[in-house]
Amino acid sequence: MPALDYPSHLVEDWQLPDGTPVRIRPIRAEDLAMHTAFVNGLSKETGYRRLLSPRTPQPDELWRMTHIDYDRELALIATTMADGAEQQMGVARYVRGETPETAQVAEFAIVIADAWQHRGLASKLMRKLIDAARAAGVRQLADITLYDNTAMLALARKLGFRVQRDPGNPNVTRLRLVLAPAA
Repeated sequence: MPALDYPSHLVEDWQLPDGTPVRIRPIRAEDLAMHTAFVNGLSKETGYRRLLSPRTPQPDELWRMTHIDYDRELALIATTMADGAEQQMGVARYVRGETPETAQVAEFAIVIADAWQHRGLASKLMRKLIDAARAAGVRQLADITLYDNTAMLALARKLGFRVQRDPGNPNVTRLRLVLAPAA
């Protein structure tokens, strides 16, 4: 299934400003149960902002989110230990286009569990995802968010994304970041 071995060079131990230890690492197939619990634990509002709809990811979608092809996609999760078990705090991912022409452009997404929002985790995850995408040859990250998702819009601006309302759909805003080639 995955074309590349697990990208262990992306594992990083970090901590929140309050001292909470965080491990940022690529997601693995074995994370399915933890990722499912993470998604199921999101508030309706957070889930809606991530998926742009009230739907909940189905088991096959959750399986696909953890069984990834590192050659064309990456999902970085942030975890911490809680009650003796690893708990997922957030995830940032990109997925490249499938043709040679679109492989340099990747859609991205990020979601942070409600209890961990507004603590700097989204910024750290996105910066790490941007660096990993650049190193993998991605030349542009792009996606959309709801027009009133002020936290995502502020994060995108802070990270240098071009933020533009979608002329065809007033409910969404387009986010684009051109990545310079890795040095």
